[in-house]
Amino acid sequence: MYQTGSISTPGTCTQGKLLQYVPGLDGDQTITPQHERVVTQCGVPSILTGSDGSLHLFVAGQADHPSSPSCAPWPLSPLCLQLRADHSVLDLTRLPDRVDRIQRFVSGIPSAVMNDRTMLVYFNGGQLLEYRGSSETGWSVSAIPVPNIVVDANPVATVAEGKVFVLSAPGGEALLLCVRDLQGTTWQFVDLGSEASLCRLVGDPAATEFRGKLHVFVCATFEDRHSHGSDASELWDFVVDLETYAVEAYSVSAVAGFREGATPIKVTGTPSAVASHQRLQVFVPSDDGQLVEFRSADGQRWESLPVSQGKVGGNAGAVLSGDENSVVYASDPIGYLTEFREIEGVWHGRRISHMCGAAERCPRPVVCGRQVRIFDLDVAV
Repeated sequence: MYQTGSISTPGTCTQGKLLQYVPGLDGDQTITPQHERVVTQCGVPSILTGSDGSLHLFVAGQADHPSSPSCAPWPLSPLCLQLRADHSVLDLTRLPDRVDRIQRFVSGIPSAVMNDRTMLVYFNGGQLLEYRGSSETGWSVSAIPVPNIVVDANPVATVAEGKVFVLSAPGGEALLLCVRDLQGTTWQFVDLGSEASLCRLVGDPAATEFRGKLHVFVCATFEDRHSHGSDASELWDFVVDLETYAVEAYSVSAVAGFREGATPIKVTGTPSAVASHQRLQVFVPSDDGQLVEFRSADGQRWESLPVSQGKVGGNAGAVLSGDENSVVYASDPIGYLTEFREIEGVWHGRRISHMCGAAERCPRPVVCGRQVRIFDLDVAV
């Protein structure tokens, strides 16, 4: 599943060898599909846990396409890699790639959610594609009919109040919300970015429900505080009413900075958000490379805390453990994967990988029973 010369190009995602980490047990392992020649490389996965403890990893991958050079990251196909609880090898399923009789290749990082026993998976195929699958019915695909815009961006999906919400930031110029009832087929569309005077969005959004509201977090530059040539941005929260889709937008960076008597905290990249019954937490790299946490007990008042003592190599991945405490994973600047846990109000980090890889990584943790597994890419440089 790995090729020297794998690169990141516009419209695609970074490709590499898929790794699995099981902290405290058998360390980092290479994940191998049953048919080695079928998946020659793949991107960052989106993961769903099955009722039987199996894992479904959805990736944009190269599926031995006859017209593609061996080292090219294109074309990529929608793939499902299933890792069973009692099996160390992945079962591979090629998802349907034709919409209205036209073959659609995909790119970027997909997003997957569960609706009862049906899996809903969203890919970027030049437009947003929705896949529905179950063990009873198999897989089907349809395009989300977004009006008047080409959506070439990573989708971010979540389920709340009987609806599925799919977000994307095409071109870093809009924050698009697509929503439909889980029992229906009609989509509605809202441009959340029109609610704030933002110059540019950085990275992908993160979304989670907290106390009856949908919170959409994204790093963005604010026109009144934007300095020419600076890549630094602020963390914004778009709070969406789940019934009316009314939006309230504000800078979390500014709120947390005001509470601490400081200027707005500068951040960059793609945030990772988790919500428990007690609090809402967002993890994102600061502009100086450290990992910081924004937390709120009510979704309105915020404070910030340092997570890492030094710099991190890329975006973080966060997950709630069985006791509803958050665990965060990020690579250090050398490329080793690091785990962060909060102990008595202070974040502590420990290296959990034996092998170093590219520093710019996007670890994806998932809870399996009482265990946390982390999936990541080893990328050729």
